[in-house]
Amino acid sequence: MKYILKNRDYHILIVLILSSLIYFIGNSWLSITDPIESNYALTAKEMLINKNYLSPQIFGHYWYDKPIFYYWELIISFKIFGISNFGARFFSGLIGLCNIFLVFRFVKAQTNHVIAIVSAIIVSISVEYWIIAKSIITDMTLGLCFNAILMSFYMGYSQHKTQSPYYKYYYLLAYIASAIAVLTKGPIGFLLPGCIILVYLVIRRDIRELLSLQLIPGMTIFILVAGSWYYYMYTIHGDDFVNIFLGVHNWLRATVSEHPKFNVWYYYLPITIISLFPWSIILPKLIYNNRKIWFTNIPLHSFLAIWAGTVILFFSFMATKYSTYTFPALTPLAILMAIMCYQRISLICKVALAMSITYIVLTFTIAIPQTNKASSPAISQYISQYINDESIIVQGSGRYRVSPTYYSNHTVYKLIGPNETAPNPSTISWNAKEIMPFISVNNLPTDKDVYLLIYGNDSFPTTLNESQWSKIYSTTEGSIYQLHHSLKN
Repeated sequence: MKYILKNRDYHILIVLILSSLIYFIGNSWLSITDPIESNYALTAKEMLINKNYLSPQIFGHYWYDKPIFYYWELIISFKIFGISNFGARFFSGLIGLCNIFLVFRFVKAQTNHVIAIVSAIIVSISVEYWIIAKSIITDMTLGLCFNAILMSFYMGYSQHKTQSPYYKYYYLLAYIASAIAVLTKGPIGFLLPGCIILVYLVIRRDIRELLSLQLIPGMTIFILVAGSWYYYMYTIHGDDFVNIFLGVHNWLRATVSEHPKFNVWYYYLPITIISLFPWSIILPKLIYNNRKIWFTNIPLHSFLAIWAGTVILFFSFMATKYSTYTFPALTPLAILMAIMCYQRISLICKVALAMSITYIVLTFTIAIPQTNKASSPAISQYISQYINDESIIVQGSGRYRVSPTYYSNHTVYKLIGPNETAPNPSTISWNAKEIMPFISVNNLPTDKDVYLLIYGNDSFPTTLNESQWSKIYSTTEGSIYQLHHSLKN
């Protein structure tokens, strides 16, 4: 098998075609899920409708949760494919394919064709990679940028050591990739790769290389590419942008846990094992048999280990933890696996083919039903067809869902009690995430039809008199109630 694969570049095309099948198939039927995907999709939809391509907005308000780049991807996709499930998921899959090709080219340049193909296969079939390639989140774009930054640095560093004059261009590419990362996720796109590079140079006892990193032209490019949007946002939105984007969505996430039950030191250990499935199950023995490689003083091996270890440690110290935060560690871990296990390429190819078929089956048997449960496509369709635009729709209990507003084009209000006040989204607290429209039970209009949404197993709001409402629609997603006309006055 290794002989057959030697120097056959078309093999990466086979990997990309197979990957495209598992990343794109079924996407038209994967509903936009709450609470995360629907926020991104509705933001891009509102920006597109309002021809506002610089300031993210949702529910008619400016929204400082993430920078602009991922919204640009969604807007472009919506323009090409229409505002649809497939359009919303398209760029994650496309960038996933770009990432696989980048991994292949980098590993081939550093090792050989066989290890490069195995690296591409391990990355593409890992369960976390498959999930993120089909998801409406920023992580695949950030992952591509992260890989481009660190691979460009390593290529530049290696070429500098061989006295090649082209090393400067690789370093400059790293700055460009970092600028896009900062436009995708924020300061982490510059700080964390920079930390990895610094740790690597310290361990290599080559800190003087910092003087060769093209700091002046590189930072000039970085500031022009990334800084221009941030400058625009500060000029237009002032302290609101700084306080919410940097204060809440960056500093607060790092220091105050959004989900305290997950804030444990070992959180990312099982996450890493799961993210690398099935390889984390079938390859440990092969890795153990090749354990001597762990201790070799090969620059590439140590660079990959520092890359993965720094990412996992960095996010382990952050207060807020999400399962996808350590996604940038998947690539170096996959490459290390490939270096240790490439001689069993026949087994790896067979497992990859079996997993590809499994992913396609799971898409239709598990993913589509589960996304429907985490969204509201049926309720949204009913709203679009039978509830007029002048009516008021409220959600009474449970976690607020954005998907009905996205799908139905009808704003859904979150109901609050008579003595409650809506959270202030401009404060440096988790209230900044509560940007949905609110309405008090005291302010329900008497001159319009009023409808109430109750999802799944959520209970009827205690602030309302259930006898005044009639159920007019019910599905597994939930129910819609209408306020009796005779009782509104």
